Amino acid sequence: MAEQPSFFEAYDEVLAPLLGQHGLTHLLAGAEDVGLLAALHDASTVDDLAGTTGLSTRRVRTLLDALVTFGVVEEVDGTHRLSPAWAALHAPDAFVTLADMLASAQIEGRLLRDAAAGSDYWTMPREDRLIFARAISPNPFAPALVEGFRKQLTDDADVAPLAAGGLLLELGCGVAGRVLTMLQALPGMRAVGVELSADLAEEARRRAEALGVSDRFEVVESDAADFTRPETFDVAFWSQFFFPDDARPGALRTLFTSLRSGGVAQAPLLGDDEALRTDHPGPEARERAVMRVILDGWGVPDRDRDGLAAEFAAAGFTDLRYVGGGAAGPLRLVARKP
Repeated sequence: MAEQPSFFEAYDEVLAPLLGQHGLTHLLAGAEDVGLLAALHDASTVDDLAGTTGLSTRRVRTLLDALVTFGVVEEVDGTHRLSPAWAALHAPDAFVTLADMLASAQIEGRLLRDAAAGSDYWTMPREDRLIFARAISPNPFAPALVEGFRKQLTDDADVAPLAAGGLLLELGCGVAGRVLTMLQALPGMRAVGVELSADLAEEARRRAEALGVSDRFEVVESDAADFTRPETFDVAFWSQFFFPDDARPGALRTLFTSLRSGGVAQAPLLGDDEALRTDHPGPEARERAVMRVILDGWGVPDRDRDGLAAEFAAAGFTDLRYVGGGAAGPLRLVARKP
């Protein structure tokens, strides 16, 4: 066993980096609120940034010093701008808005503080549920992201029926970020989203209206197990890592019976368990471990590749395989109804 470090050695090794990252999250949220991050997309002077944000030049310098220290901002010849990675996270075509991700991090913090008591999803404030739902799905209001989806979906044989005017079912659609992005990318497709939470279903409808696709998208407020439209859909998607143990058999039954023969069902995994299985967990593994604490408090089981595939096979699906992962997006199970 290694020798125990002194208090100050231990503080520098493990606690100081943790507290620094925690502080950065709040710093970024504040910088976003005053418009500083948006202004930093272009190389700007301190005076320019003070004029844009309404802050004093001294306050802007202090904020910039901190953001430079964390690698969020680069300074070149007296001007400042976001570093490439942070510019990508704050770009108009980002998968999720940085504002939503930062707000979601605050919500997750509150949920994790309640971990011992087993926090309940249904007792979360409405606004927290909406932010959390937005932060885990694509932003359908980003035109460049929609175009990226169009290119990806055009080459995806599993969803080819949708491009030809087919019908998509999503169980647990939340605020429908994924469905609404797809509806814009594939103007011929139609979709039905099933969502148990009334506030999320309402927001999904509002967003569909705002995007002009409500004529092709129906939101059904219902338990997934109670939804009944047999052999109607060409493709189905199940947000399985938000479904607790007791809701899963009914959801899988609906998924199976709703598809036409030969139809394709998809379900994402919360990270690739094979890739994350290591003696030295990295950021992705740590993020997943923290998220698992929250989901476990909601009664959601931890499904790895084999466990999710076994559920689908027991429900009658065949031709099971995994696609995606890494730069190709979240790893997801693809299965077919015989």
